[in-house]
Amino acid sequence: MVVAFSMSPGTVTAMTRDTATTPKESAFCTNLAANISKIDTNLANLKSKLVASRTTRDQTIANDHAKWDQQLKDNRMKWDQQRQDNFTKLEARAKTSAQTTAVKTYETAIISAVNTRRSANDTARAAYRGAVGNALTTQRATIDGQVATFSASVSSAEATAQANCQATPSNGPAIRIAFQASLKSARETFAASHKSDSNVASQIKQFATTRDASFKTNNATFETAAHSARDALKAAFGNNA
Repeated sequence: MVVAFSMSPGTVTAMTRDTATTPKESAFCTNLAANISKIDTNLANLKSKLVASRTTRDQTIANDHAKWDQQLKDNRMKWDQQRQDNFTKLEARAKTSAQTTAVKTYETAIISAVNTRRSANDTARAAYRGAVGNALTTQRATIDGQVATFSASVSSAEATAQANCQATPSNGPAIRIAFQASLKSARETFAASHKSDSNVASQIKQFATTRDASFKTNNATFETAAHSARDALKAAFGNNA
């Protein structure tokens, strides 16, 4: 999540005017309070946008999770009903006590395998979501620190310019140059610090790869258990199950 801080052309233009309004005070010093107010307002607006962007992203993630969880719940209910229908058909085919026992054993094995896979998949899914949440929290803390540093640098530049204007109000050109240099340095430092923030997307991609690998392993474990249960059932029914 990259946030850009910049000064409007109007603010910069206003700061560069230096026609003295009085013999003792430069235009820059006369307009400094108004220019600082514009800078601070722009900075406050950008911070507000950052907060709003995070709120929107959090809500989107929460909505997506709720939607996916409900879809999974609905699908599992459907699959459970289909499985029970198949069990009922198998039970009707059992003609001997041995076959009845074999069907019950099969049902127990399949249900156990299903529950094991679901639990393992739920764990992998929760781990993925937790890892993503932690990555976003870390990224936000880093950005908050960068914003705080930038804000402090801007405030320091403003305070220095104000103090210089109070001390030597007629020295506007030199004060303006120093002020603009300080703001430029603050912006460049802030921009440079963002270069390390772009790795969150790659982290999330890796988290997803890990999750999907777990799903694949869990499915393989399920298929092995289901295959073994089917083989035992077929044996009880003379390979006609």
